[in-house]
Amino acid sequence: MINKALCARLAKIIGGQVASTQPACVVQTLRNLNVKILGRRSRSPLTLPFALSVESSDSRGRTLNLGETVILESEINPFVSELRKRGIKITAIHNHWLFQSNPFKYIHWESIDNPVAFVEKSAAAARAVGILPKK
Repeated sequence: MINKALCARLAKIIGGQVASTQPACVVQTLRNLNVKILGRRSRSPLTLPFALSVESSDSRGRTLNLGETVILESEINPFVSELRKRGIKITAIHNHWLFQSNPFKYIHWESIDNPVAFVEKSAAAARAVGILPKK
């Protein structure tokens, strides 16, 4: 179980909000991209996420950590490199929406790590390539 104070701390690291605290802590912020599906602009959390989740910790304080973001094609290789530099595994890069008019994809990553370290590493990788604003 992740406590609410820790979840709020993780949201603050990415400049986002807590989306859920149970059964996992999910924090997210929305990217400011012009995403169009079926010819219409979408501002949905389903299309614009930078989202991270952390689950219950093991005896060493490590959690299963997952990340997902919408990503421009030009950001994919730099972001993958930044995540890998930080020891984070990339698990998928794919399309979510069939009738989109912009060249964007979604990327997923994962680790087993201290939850604060995971969120800090993910945020640093995202800031390095402009996915999240610099502090």
